[in-house]
Amino acid sequence: MKATILLVLTASAALAAPCLQPVEACSERLAVGKGHVTVYRTHPLAAASAPEVRLAYIMVHGTNRNASEYFAWTLASTAAAARLDSTAVAAPHFKARTSTGGDAVNEGELYWTNEGWKSGEAASNGSEFSYDAMNAIVRAFADRTRFPNLEEIVVAGHSAGGQYVQRYAATNLIDPIANIKIRYVVANPSSYVYMNELRLSPGGACSEEGGCTGRFIPYSDARNCTTYDQYRYGLDRLTGFASIAGASRIRTQFPARRVYYLVGELDTNVNDPSLDKSCPAQSQGPNRRERGVNFWNHVTQLLSANHKLGIAPGCGHSAVCVFAGPAGVKAVFSPFE
Repeated sequence: MKATILLVLTASAALAAPCLQPVEACSERLAVGKGHVTVYRTHPLAAASAPEVRLAYIMVHGTNRNASEYFAWTLASTAAAARLDSTAVAAPHFKARTSTGGDAVNEGELYWTNEGWKSGEAASNGSEFSYDAMNAIVRAFADRTRFPNLEEIVVAGHSAGGQYVQRYAATNLIDPIANIKIRYVVANPSSYVYMNELRLSPGGACSEEGGCTGRFIPYSDARNCTTYDQYRYGLDRLTGFASIAGASRIRTQFPARRVYYLVGELDTNVNDPSLDKSCPAQSQGPNRRERGVNFWNHVTQLLSANHKLGIAPGCGHSAVCVFAGPAGVKAVFSPFE
């Protein structure tokens, strides 16, 4: 698979000016408040003009924070859609550090805890939220002096990146932007932030065609799982950027946003070591596929959200399989009706 991606990128690089390699030369330091984050990108975000760009495709990495690989996979997704000539790709690197180590950071580069970047918390070395970084990227693409013909911005993420994007879609205050549509593509996260305290009843099952055999009721095991509706699984006890947005505004704006959920057909392994097995996550379903299908049914049935769901055939917990396959290409590049 990696060899195929490199062949696609090498062939495309010979035909196009944008930076199409997952290397440091295709990255820049983007200012975020008093600090900066590293962003891999095809087109410079802080300079130059790209009138050919119609779509901005921003991809958020998973828990391993392998941004350069996600940049390559997003380029492969764009190539599969035959849209490299009109798409700008960007992949931010949310670095994380602990008291014993973590990612290497440059002077002034923002970093977060291993969990904090996923849900919009403040940087460990600054007051900037991880969602401020996405806002900075969105604003750069929305700048008409740089991207005068941009029509749509897609904010996508896989796994932990899917968690980031779903909560960003719910809480950000930058959407809408005049004359530019924003689409959020949420792929295979371990959990979602629910808009209320209701979860699928025990023994119930939901379908990707729409409809459930059970009802959404107050969580049946709430007595033993008192945190099931706390942020980042619900809107109780909000923290970080979500506390600025507030529960009332989040409940109003999230259903109206253009959200597309992508679920791997085979992402059902309950023994996956990266799967969130906490009781708040278990309240949403036993595995990532069921959690995604349950959540989509929840927001469409109870909140009348015009959100979309796609099942990626033959895909497990794989970003490149999901996004470079037909389901991912449709989620990102097809019209959102």
